[in-house]
Amino acid sequence: MVIRLGRDSAAQYAAAFLFSVSLGMILVAYPLYVTEQGQSKTMAGLLLGLSAAVQVVTRWGLGSIMRLVGQTAVISAAAALMAAAAGLLAVSGSLTALGVSAAIQGVARAFFWTGNQVHIVRSDRATSVGIANLNMMATVAMLVGPVLGGVLAERSFPAAFAAAAAVVLVGLVPTLLLDRMPPFERVGGHGYGSLLRRAGVRLGVWASIAVGLWRGLLSSYVVIGLQNHGTGETAIGVVVAVANASAIVGGYWATRVPGARVAASTAWWSAVTVAATVGVGFDLNVGVVTALLVVGGAAVGLIQVHAITAVSEAVPPGLRGDAVTLAGVARGVTLSGAPLGVAGLLLVIGLGPAVLAVTVALVAPAVFFSARQSLSQSPS
Repeated sequence: MVIRLGRDSAAQYAAAFLFSVSLGMILVAYPLYVTEQGQSKTMAGLLLGLSAAVQVVTRWGLGSIMRLVGQTAVISAAAALMAAAAGLLAVSGSLTALGVSAAIQGVARAFFWTGNQVHIVRSDRATSVGIANLNMMATVAMLVGPVLGGVLAERSFPAAFAAAAAVVLVGLVPTLLLDRMPPFERVGGHGYGSLLRRAGVRLGVWASIAVGLWRGLLSSYVVIGLQNHGTGETAIGVVVAVANASAIVGGYWATRVPGARVAASTAWWSAVTVAATVGVGFDLNVGVVTALLVVGGAAVGLIQVHAITAVSEAVPPGLRGDAVTLAGVARGVTLSGAPLGVAGLLLVIGLGPAVLAVTVALVAPAVFFSARQSLSQSPS
């Protein structure tokens, strides 16, 4: 797959790369930093859940925000906010600072990824290829970010967060070179209830739920579980990076799936995500956990492309911002719900059973509804 290197595309991919390097550093260092400050695993889960909950609330309103300002302004704001979140952690490890930073991270992530996805669906690029290319650049960066974050965190957590802030500030520059598009016009039919009456939107929402669960657990209890098994920070960073790398393959494979097979593909690979996620919650050899993360990462990379393609192709151009935002809300709900659910269950059961229960509760319905839609599309 060839990445287009026009000014707009190059600027977008450069910004995504640098933002994701910074994000990868933070995702590895943050939960370790929380426990390093004497907080419990449950508190770590609650803080990560807070960040994801803020994402949900932010994404919920992004459709309206992008009727006031273009998505490029939203993308630039995201880079500035992430720098502020990392910078705060570099100077303070208090519970207040941890909470405020988590909330700012949630806003930044919602702004950045929704803004970039909307930028692609409004461009003249094929949506599936554009999303796959964006995910590829982000994923390559996530090979670097977690490893760099783990190495720096072993020496100094403040240094790791200061470096993350510096990287994302550099990434702010290319966001200023993106093609400026006008805000979306005010049109009818943009309510989420109206959008969910469209089959393609429903499919994208269910796919986003599976993606959100994977991302939520990978950045929280997978890291903590590996740490509990005696895995060092650098090794944890490598394992997370390998998992993210496999998503590249899945993302590009999604561009080869014909439209008639998207629902069936989503059902199948969502089921694979369930199996892979459940396995990593138990006390397994780090090699086995890595293998499961590779399989799960590939599955998530594929269904993430399916999700945005399905919702954007199911609506007219004036509603694409709302449709992409709705998929982001669904993803954000499980980003929040997965860590919060595991945190609550840890009060009564172990990590493995808690991950099992939350995964089945959140993703099994996605498998069911995607499979049902696939059957309804099959010729009789």
